[in-house]
Amino acid sequence: MNCSELKEGQVLVCEGCGFELKVVKACGETCCTTDACCTGNITCCGEPMKLKQ
Repeated sequence: MNCSELKEGQVLVCEGCGFELKVVKACGETCCTTDACCTGNITCCGEPMKLKQ
């Protein structure tokens, strides 16, 4: 999951340590057209973070 796929209000969680990130403002396609977007999975503890269910 990279930042352009995240929507406002979603929460990413690390399955290793429980660290959570909440999307306060989504960047959508805008950041990808300006090359400012993250291009890979958002990781913590060496593993991709998952959407919190």
